[in-house]
Amino acid sequence: MNIKEAKELLSFHSSRNSDIQNPKWKNGFLGILRPFGGELHQENFIEVIECLKTLTNEFSTPTIDREIISDIVAIIHLTREWTSPDGGMLEVNHLLTEEQTKDLLTWIDIIESCFMMLLDGCGEESFEEYEAYLNDV
Repeated sequence: MNIKEAKELLSFHSSRNSDIQNPKWKNGFLGILRPFGGELHQENFIEVIECLKTLTNEFSTPTIDREIISDIVAIIHLTREWTSPDGGMLEVNHLLTEEQTKDLLTWIDIIESCFMMLLDGCGEESFEEYEAYLNDV
C-alpha cells in the first residue's frame, strides 16, 4: 500500500470519504457500526493499523495532513461515543455483546496509542502494542 492508498483507505474506515457508494465506506471500521449488523470485522482494525504503518513518515513532517488526523480521531472518538454506557447508540440499544464491546475498545485503545506515539516521533516502536495483540489472538 502506498501513501495515497493509505489515506484513501483511512477515509473509508472513518466514513469521511464522500464516495458513500463504495462498499468500503459501508463495510469499513465505522461503517459496519451504523447500522450495526451484528458482526465486527477484525480486518478493519488491522487495515487501520496498516494504514498508520504506511503513513509513519507522514507523522515526522512539520505539518501533518489534517485529513489523516481527522480520520484517526473520528475512528477513536465515534467508537467511544457509540459504545459508551452513558447513552452510546450501540450500548443503549443493546446491539453489542460484552465481548464485542471489549474488542472495539481494545482496538481503539491500540489505534490511539499508535497514533499518539507516532505524533511523538516514535516510529516503529509505535506498533509494539499492536504486535503484542496479534500474538495474543
